[in-house]
Amino acid sequence: MIHIKRAPDTETAFLVMKEGFSDYMIPLGLSLEVFQERILKRDGNQLEHSFIAYHGERPVAIWLNGLKTIKKKTVMRCGGLGVDPQYRRLGIAKALYEAQLSYAKSLNVDCLMLEVIQGNEPAISLYQKFGYRTVDELGYFLREEPDQTEPLIEIDAVAFERRYIQQGEYIWQQDQTVMKQAQAQYFELDGAFIATAHESIFAIVTEEEEEVARIATEATRRLTGTRYQLQSTNQQVWKDLRQAGWKQRELKQFVMSQTI
Repeated sequence: MIHIKRAPDTETAFLVMKEGFSDYMIPLGLSLEVFQERILKRDGNQLEHSFIAYHGERPVAIWLNGLKTIKKKTVMRCGGLGVDPQYRRLGIAKALYEAQLSYAKSLNVDCLMLEVIQGNEPAISLYQKFGYRTVDELGYFLREEPDQTEPLIEIDAVAFERRYIQQGEYIWQQDQTVMKQAQAQYFELDGAFIATAHESIFAIVTEEEEEVARIATEATRRLTGTRYQLQSTNQQVWKDLRQAGWKQRELKQFVMSQTI
């Protein structure tokens, strides 16, 4: 008999996620420390909003969730759905989805969202059956720039945040909460504001979309790191980055959402 519980403890969530993702198309290399630091803290997942499916006393599946306010809307994001390989195709994922949907409605959540790797057709099909629709594509880019030229002008977080809340692009794993946790630094370059930490460019805020790739490229020359990565959902920016010498990773994701 399958039953669902919310708000698992850390160790149970880790163990069931490790098992559920044991044959995932991209190895996660999960340890308890990685689960806590990357999956929970960095990626903004919260166990109090997550669900575990049990077969008797055995945890066999997890629906990991995070909750944030995005542009005045309450959004619940699935940060991972994993089912023990022995328990797949038994309707457990659907039971987990229905449990989190009911819970989300009780919290007056406006929207459900998730990211799924392009090419993972079983997962994409499953989410579509649940009512999710593709709203964006997320691309990942990398650039190496070993030599630093003139340093950038640093600005304070408040000045950056005033501009950031007006920008259009939103990436869950690189929003203001993540920037603060990563102790990001903020810079100004040719009127654009830049947020960066740990050789990641979290955001470039500019009124001129066609300037994003140029600003990002110049920033890599003037920041102290030697290898920078950047994410974007804007395919024109993708093209501009490639033309500027950035390498696009093979990994691409669909951003899917559902209004409730």
